[in-house]
Amino acid sequence: MAKEWREEELLAAMYLYTVLPFGRLHKGTPEIIQLASRLGRTPSSVGMKLSNFASLDPAHQARGVKGLSGASRADRAVWSMFTARWAESVERAADTYDALMRAPSEAPSSTLTPPVGPTEVSRTTRARRGQAWFRQTLDVAYEQRCAVSGCDLPELLIASHIVRWADDETHRLNPHNGLLLSVIHDRAFEAGHLTITDDYRVLISTQARQKPEPLMRQALGAYHGAEIRRPIRFLPDPQLLRQHRETRFLG
Repeated sequence: MAKEWREEELLAAMYLYTVLPFGRLHKGTPEIIQLASRLGRTPSSVGMKLSNFASLDPAHQARGVKGLSGASRADRAVWSMFTARWAESVERAADTYDALMRAPSEAPSSTLTPPVGPTEVSRTTRARRGQAWFRQTLDVAYEQRCAVSGCDLPELLIASHIVRWADDETHRLNPHNGLLLSVIHDRAFEAGHLTITDDYRVLISTQARQKPEPLMRQALGAYHGAEIRRPIRFLPDPQLLRQHRETRFLG
């Protein structure tokens, strides 16, 4: 009889799912092998669990990509919790995943006690860990390319927040509140010279489009009206894009 998955184990698996591309959700992936070892499960079992999560992912459903069809009620509950309360769920899942990775590999998963409470990990550490997860998630979603230009140099890419990190705590770790942008497009977005419509087209401010310099024309003006490179998962939330247009875009 298959060993039942506990909620903390499902959270660790969901955490891993968010940072792996669909093509790596299989038993040969090193991260899956490592998590399986820490959980006392087979890599095939963990790979199948991640594929079950893929079957619940609206992005994959829209693209006609199917994971396994055996998602359990517990899988669905974890998916719903994760996607409804990103900040809380990511922190909890990260605590669990980190505890597993620190634990001796021979230790049974039933001994896992993830850190609880703000005193266990400093706020600074949590913030940095959350930002690293946010970047990694967007890297996978956008296939390490700028959503506007297609730039694929990692050193020139920024994990941008649509609604600023400081403005809304509930969306800090929501990948639907993110865009992977090149440095210049991140700065233009932050300054209100670039925004995105509900149908994912780029708008450049009139002020920026009127600049005669070749750099401004090529880096900004040329993309006015162009459609962004859509992510393979975690499409930007139209409501958050609308908030950016209405409160920060210079027009």
